[in-house]
Amino acid sequence: MKELNLNSKFEPFSSIIELSGMKYYSSKYFVLFESTISTYNKILEKIKDENVSMIGLYGIGGSGKTTLAKEVGKKVEELKLFEKVVMTTISQTLNIRSIQENMADMLGVHFQEKSDEGIAQRLSQRLKIDKTLLILDDVWEKLNFKAIGIPIHENKGCKVLLTTRKREVCTSMQCQSIIMLDFLTSMEAWSLFKMHAYITDDSPYALKGVARKVVDECKGLPIAIVTVGNTLKDKDYDEWELALSKIQESKLLDIPDGFTSPYSCLKLSIDNLRNDLPKSLLFLCSIFLEDYEIHLEDLFQFGKGLGLIGTFGTMKIARKEMHAVVNILKDSCLLMHGREQERVKMHDMVRDVALWIASLRGQAILVRTKMDVRMLVEEENIKDKKVISLWDVNKGQLPDNQLNCPQLENLLLHSAMVNFELPNTCLERFEMLKILLFLTVDYTWEWYSMRPSFSLPQSIDSLQNIRTLCLRGYELGDISILESLQALEILNLRGSSFKELPSAIIKLKKLKLLDLYGCSIEKNNAYKVIGCLQLEELYLHLNEYEENFPHNVSFTKLQRYVILLEEDSLNWKFSADKPSRALSVDGFNASAQMTTTYNHLCGQMASPNAEIVKQFRELHLSDLGAKVHMEGPQKFSVPPTASTRLCE
Repeated sequence: MKELNLNSKFEPFSSIIELSGMKYYSSKYFVLFESTISTYNKILEKIKDENVSMIGLYGIGGSGKTTLAKEVGKKVEELKLFEKVVMTTISQTLNIRSIQENMADMLGVHFQEKSDEGIAQRLSQRLKIDKTLLILDDVWEKLNFKAIGIPIHENKGCKVLLTTRKREVCTSMQCQSIIMLDFLTSMEAWSLFKMHAYITDDSPYALKGVARKVVDECKGLPIAIVTVGNTLKDKDYDEWELALSKIQESKLLDIPDGFTSPYSCLKLSIDNLRNDLPKSLLFLCSIFLEDYEIHLEDLFQFGKGLGLIGTFGTMKIARKEMHAVVNILKDSCLLMHGREQERVKMHDMVRDVALWIASLRGQAILVRTKMDVRMLVEEENIKDKKVISLWDVNKGQLPDNQLNCPQLENLLLHSAMVNFELPNTCLERFEMLKILLFLTVDYTWEWYSMRPSFSLPQSIDSLQNIRTLCLRGYELGDISILESLQALEILNLRGSSFKELPSAIIKLKKLKLLDLYGCSIEKNNAYKVIGCLQLEELYLHLNEYEENFPHNVSFTKLQRYVILLEEDSLNWKFSADKPSRALSVDGFNASAQMTTTYNHLCGQMASPNAEIVKQFRELHLSDLGAKVHMEGPQKFSVPPTASTRLCE
């Protein structure tokens, strides 16, 4: 054997055979739907653009980014736009050596170097030889291209397409083009689902009806459509019905081996959030119903009460903190934009996974709709719940001192515009409660025309840890018991009616936000009481300015306010859904009293000129009795019968 080796004339290998690149990567199930074609074409357009070297494709986990990137790579090879197309998966746990080895295999590079730096230099030299499209899939954080060996800024022949779940990854890596991959339309989702669930025109009519409902629950998320479709293919009608029931009740389906679970895919996105605050805010969003468009003001007031935001500093700082966290969740595609600027919503499957993770973390959330609340005592593990959220409650009342929820921090009851009753002792065992929410309608700047009756139970005075109390849109009657809630920071009575605002409420030294917008108060002494509070935010409506406005007080800490000084508030609508400093005045001597109003709000003396106009974000003046001239960022005059708005 030794002699044979000595006599052998074999030449050593001069190079390693290159792998075939992207040619065999694409999925046989890939379908270019109309919504996908738009994104596909945008990416190809940017790849052809010589001024673009970095392209970022982002979207929620399971939206099909990897599959689309592979198809783009395949098309680039077909069009011969690049000499090389290299695709490598980065993954959540960053391993530079593994990335380098994958790239080397695809490029046919054999390196003798042992150090990461030496390998990076060899890869960089290789990438400068050929015009190369480098597809970096599943990027979770900013990458150090120099450490890997990617000469993106040294060589125009090298272009990068990266896929990620986070928009901030695209911005941190300075992508010149950032493209979002959205959900499929309902028609596209149905077509994809039929392909994987083996639904045909010949399938039973009843089965197709259930299948339609199942795919609607997937809300256009490809991984959910494909996985659920494969899970249910060849199953009988009863199994389809059971699956639909589970999905509608936010219960997780059993996914067969061999298929990627959409739940684990989305859980990875949630687990990867940088700290507990975005996760906690996401769990808070999950207490709302499926498809509910959550107003950011609700998110702020509820989150503040739970201590998620604003644990120090002013309400203004807390608002900035909340908006920053909402942006993180949006950029991670875990929250979506609502139809209005000040609203957000969750994908149903993200919500299901958030509820699941919350339970794993010991933050069990109970969400029910159209439930007889008397049945709460029969709920499994009710004593372990941190949150109880009941929607469209149309009958029954909370059990009289029978509901033992020692860990409950958040109780929400939506009464669907019906009269609601609570036994006097029903809240006695909720010692840990931080926020109590009784709602009839959504958060709105519209006026409430109907108010169901609701009497506060005597046991509310036992809630000494409560920070946010929201009683929205009710006929409340006597609310004097509220003066006992010493920890209260936010009192929201928006759209409700009551006898009077108790004077003893001035004892609530921690109260920072008072919302009396749209309230009907039988004894109009509320405004003298308000003047004694150290409020940072105030929302109210006065029918008669001269009689009721507190002339001897000033709101030195007030940062946000909406004040309507007019009888018919229906004459004016806000130009935006998020007024922060808005004043509407009807029928008084503006020249003198505008100054008075400004001084009350700001706690300083000023004349009705530029300083006043600068202070207000939105200003409405009408029926003033005399022509008024104002100077500010823009000069204007207001005739006695006219009105104007000033917006920053």
